[in-house]
Amino acid sequence: MDQASLQNLVSFIESARAKGAQDSSIANVLKEKGWNEKQVAEAFGAVYEKLTGQKVPVRGGADSSGSAKDAFLYLLSFGTLGAWTIALGSMIFTFIEQAFPDLVAGGYNYAGSYSISTQMATIIVTFPIYFLTVRYILKDLETHPEKFESGVRKWLTYLAILIAAGVAIGDLVTFLAYLLQGELTTRFILKVITVLFISGGVLGYYLTWAKKKPNN
Repeated sequence: MDQASLQNLVSFIESARAKGAQDSSIANVLKEKGWNEKQVAEAFGAVYEKLTGQKVPVRGGADSSGSAKDAFLYLLSFGTLGAWTIALGSMIFTFIEQAFPDLVAGGYNYAGSYSISTQMATIIVTFPIYFLTVRYILKDLETHPEKFESGVRKWLTYLAILIAAGVAIGDLVTFLAYLLQGELTTRFILKVITVLFISGGVLGYYLTWAKKKPNN
């Protein structure tokens, strides 16, 4: 929070307290006006520091919102997300290639059965890990709403958004290149739709995730 905003909050809190308002009531009013819990706590901390002439003590060894544990959980969730979405896309690609074989390349894809089993195994292993990790993260956010402002959460979430957006944009560029060259085939169009569907779903979900606020 910038100094101007902090000073405005401090001035408001001091004025409200001078009129006899309780700290809990002031905090609730500020939260209703859109200030998050971390910002309100920072402002009250500044007020108390002025009153006491001492810094608010910080508990040693406490996990911060940008802890290594949080980074590990987010990286694990994004890593498993990438694994099962790529496997899902590859499996759909295999089905498309078997339904619409490339006669020039020899027609039938003999490696298809092995590829599908490998892709299914990847999904079976990584999707539950992704689901459980995201579930744990959401519960942790409910318990510690200040983590909504975590730098780890914001940076890694927007990194996932960047990757998903890059895949979608690259897919559209490739589609337009083939369209302009007049080389579109049914199998190619279906693959483009598959990539757009998966990357678009990931992009939409994490855009919503990035905007998520406490109690939303």
